[in-house]
Amino acid sequence: MRTPWMFALCLTACAGSPDRPVCVEPATGLPSDLACTGLYNPDDPTQIAADVMPYTPGVTLWSDGAEKHRYLYLPPGSMIDTSAQDAWKFPAGTKAWKEFVVDGKLVETRLFSKRTDATWDSGTYIWDAAGSAATLNTAPKGIVLDSGYEIPAQKDCDKCHHGGSDRLLGVEAVALALPDAQGATLTSLAQQGLLSQPPATTTITIPEDATGKAAAAIGYVHANCGMPCHSSRGLGDETKLVLRLRADEFWAADGSSKPTPVTQLDTYVSTVNQPPTTAAVAQQFPGAFRVTPGDHTKSLIWLVAHLRGNYQMPPLVSHAIDEAGTGKVSAWIDALPPP
Repeated sequence: MRTPWMFALCLTACAGSPDRPVCVEPATGLPSDLACTGLYNPDDPTQIAADVMPYTPGVTLWSDGAEKHRYLYLPPGSMIDTSAQDAWKFPAGTKAWKEFVVDGKLVETRLFSKRTDATWDSGTYIWDAAGSAATLNTAPKGIVLDSGYEIPAQKDCDKCHHGGSDRLLGVEAVALALPDAQGATLTSLAQQGLLSQPPATTTITIPEDATGKAAAAIGYVHANCGMPCHSSRGLGDETKLVLRLRADEFWAADGSSKPTPVTQLDTYVSTVNQPPTTAAVAQQFPGAFRVTPGDHTKSLIWLVAHLRGNYQMPPLVSHAIDEAGTGKVSAWIDALPPP
């Protein structure tokens, strides 16, 4: 698969050329050159490797307007342990890459690589100005480009990916079963025998309410708030603000479809007419509930997502407000009937 921004690609560190040294797998950590990670065809580095699967979740994280492309690799003969649909476990050797394109230019490629059953290596590779090579970023702090886009430090990635049951975000039952998912979807992974216990139903939709605007808003907060932080695995356990859609809200124990009304979703129950549990937030936004029906300007999930600076969400790396995404949230809140 060739992508438009790879036309200048002539990666170093590939075997078969005097100026391309043979890749050597490091004993720990990631290779210093992206070309040595397995993403590209070693015989034609302008092509994605044949055993790497492109994928797009049905709902995606805002990254300051960057265009993103994702790829997944599973070792031959392996499969994802999906015995717990909300807590997928990936086999050792799994790799997941994400490319970020800003203003038509490829600027970074992030990688999570599972070295052993209990160990992940992660980092981001920064592309040179010519788009010809990408090297592992070792800077201790994020790098802000002239455009205002920030390439995170390795420790910043960990702050979000702790929300994944096995580090990866977006490679999960709910996100890959939604209508807008592409590539390695829940359906295709099941058809290829890559899931240990695939559900009987591999496609779902987020429930809708009388406003006609709930599904878009709930999907947005799932990807941008729930998956990385506000789940039972992250801040949700402490604050009781749970914004991640759970598999058992869509599937019964036997894997069949299980529709759940909007008003019974964790996202609704933990937000609508619910005050903040953090004293500092309550003081900063007096009178605001997490969701105040009929008024997004008094609703915390919109207010903090529409801020940059103190109290902004997401709390790191992002410097630009997602007007379209937060607009989905405000449209739903304003359409909810006041109590």
